[in-house]
Amino acid sequence: MSVKSALRDLNNAVLDLQSADYNTYERPLERLAQTLNGSDLAAITSDLRAAADFDAFLERANQGGSMMGSARLNWPASRKEELGLVIHIIERGAADPNWFLNFSHTYYYSGRKLVANIRKITAAVVIPFNRDFAVYVEEHAHGEPFQGAKSEIVTEEDKRDLLQALFRLGQDGKRPSIQDAANKYFPEWDRDRLTSVTEALLEEGSALNPTGAMLYVDLSSSARKRVEQSSREPSSVTYNIGEMHNSPLQHISSGGYGTQTTTYSSDDLRSIVALYRQHVDELGLDGAKRRKADAQVATIEAQLMDEPDPAIIDSAGKSLKTIVEGAIGGAAGTAIAAAPVWAPLISMFGG
Repeated sequence: MSVKSALRDLNNAVLDLQSADYNTYERPLERLAQTLNGSDLAAITSDLRAAADFDAFLERANQGGSMMGSARLNWPASRKEELGLVIHIIERGAADPNWFLNFSHTYYYSGRKLVANIRKITAAVVIPFNRDFAVYVEEHAHGEPFQGAKSEIVTEEDKRDLLQALFRLGQDGKRPSIQDAANKYFPEWDRDRLTSVTEALLEEGSALNPTGAMLYVDLSSSARKRVEQSSREPSSVTYNIGEMHNSPLQHISSGGYGTQTTTYSSDDLRSIVALYRQHVDELGLDGAKRRKADAQVATIEAQLMDEPDPAIIDSAGKSLKTIVEGAIGGAAGTAIAAAPVWAPLISMFGG
């Protein structure tokens, strides 16, 4: 493990705490405490903890009056001491979840529902700590060149795909959710990838005002214009695919305009998924290719839960076809001849 991976684990635990409820908040707290006291962060955590007198901090707190939610904590000006105090809160909460509930109910009261108090203290205390702790570690970590908590390289394609998904979800007039977009359109993305792409959209100002555990966002006017413009851009070459299998291709002459229209029936897609499940082991894929192939099939399965999006199905299907062809012999004709069992998949996504 490394400092960088430890901070990633810390960030993942914070994200889990954001979406946790009354029945599930204990485990993310435990993971936070475990990561803070892991070998890569233990020295810094110990130093910060020692810099803060938590009992004195509680004694200085304003207990408020009879009105619920009137109690207030008096946080110190020292960033080091503040980080140490939050470490105390996380560790005490992990050791005694009921103490964490009572603490949040007293100082971060947000109504009668306990989960609302948990989410308020997470937003007001734990999330800022996660950000500031990573900065502190970057400034004080020794023994390895530190490159920050982010390890994902964010591509323009990923940013465009997530932005388009958010735009689609927002067509009903409601604020789109990052998590909803991931669940519906990108089930193969892991948490690090989603977090990195989301942060990139927020940093460039395409996504604005993230709120809630599901990360509801607004889209900037310039981002909306980009998505709308890309959807209107004509193509000089158009293929109209009339039938699913062995369909003819029609070429639009130079200067003409058209759109590529591909439809996939749910039954055909389910057949492809079943074909993959039954025969994938015969391909002998290595670990990385197997994970990538599984991810494409997961994307297709997720689309079957609703009205399938042809563009998403087409992208996932062609990626899957490429992996299959690579495993059994190269070009499509050779692949079909060598392994006729895969012919339906190769034919369906052979465009």
